[in-house]
Amino acid sequence: MKRTRLTIWLLSGLCSITAASCSCKEKSDPEPEQTTVKVSYAQTYCSDRWGQAQGTQQLAAVATAYLAQQGITLYQPRASAKYPAAVCNACSCTTGLVLEGTVSPADLAAVQALGFQ
Repeated sequence: MKRTRLTIWLLSGLCSITAASCSCKEKSDPEPEQTTVKVSYAQTYCSDRWGQAQGTQQLAAVATAYLAQQGITLYQPRASAKYPAAVCNACSCTTGLVLEGTVSPADLAAVQALGFQ
């Protein structure tokens, strides 16, 4: 009797664990995949439309805020020091910081007009 109860208890526990750990999820209506396009922008000394940004975090924040004001969403924005700063005094010279992210294909032309590649 004790052995039967123990067996039932162990099998019940094993079934419960198996059912809880199943990662199979069925969706009745799958979401369409959103495609995005990778873009990048090389920061300049003083000709960026969103103004001066000191450092990578500020660059990502001010550029994302500016783009949002223009109705453009920059997904996964990140800025990093990719290149050495250009040695020149023109506003269009690059600082070495590059902003990267993705945009929807509908916004691609708009960000390219702003200088994104």
